[in-house]
This record gives sequence, structure tokens and C-alpha cells, in this order.
Amino acid sequence: MRLLDTVALIGYLNPKDKEHRRSKEHVTEVGLETTGTFVPNTSLLEADLVMKVRGYSHSEREISWRALESKVPPHRVLPNSVQSIYSALALQEKGLDYFDSLIASLALETNSVVVTTDKAIGEFAQTEW
Repeated sequence: MRLLDTVALIGYLNPKDKEHRRSKEHVTEVGLETTGTFVPNTSLLEADLVMKVRGYSHSEREISWRALESKVPPHRVLPNSVQSIYSALALQEKGLDYFDSLIASLALETNSVVVTTDKAIGEFAQTEW
């Protein structure tokens, strides 16, 4: 199983992002039943927070979510379990930031690979880009 990190979602939404082309490929894979690619709910929440912090307007955020809604079916969104949230605490103690720790702990719990360019996640979970 593969889990998309927030960087893939943000890269998909921003045509000026240096990883836009590859991010589009990764996001498209989520909708394909044969790929085993999922989006952690945590990545969705972090993406919205990133947009808000970067000053996206309400309408820009709406447009962004509409674009993702057509690519990410609800059954391809993976929630964190209580156990993975608990496990994230230990990763935070080791220096991983809040959202990265939640994504990494979910990957460890589900034996998944995180699709990311984030080297910090790679210190705790298997990654690819």
C-alpha cells in the first residue's frame, strides 16, 4: 500500500510547484483501484491548513477541494487509528513534526510506503517519490 503525503497534494494543486507534474501522476493513481494508493486523512487536513496559512482565499480553497474531490474517492481516504495516533507521540519525541508523525505512524501501522519528498518522514518510514 502507498500513502500520499501532503507534498503530493500541494504539488498537484499548484501548477508552479517544481513537483507538479509528478504530483499529478501520484494523485491520479489514487483513483485507480489497481494501484493501492491511498490518501491519509491527515494529509487532507494538513493540505487545508497549508492553504489557509499561505493566504488562499475561501474561493481558492473551494476550487482546490473541488479539484481533489474528483481525484480522491472517499473510499481511498485512510483515517488514523487510535493506535497510530498514540504511536505518533513517540515519533514527535524523536523530532518529527506533528503531521509528519501521524503520516509516518499510519504507514508503520499499515506497512505502507509514504509517497513524499520529505526526508524527515524517511527517517522513520519507508518512502518513495
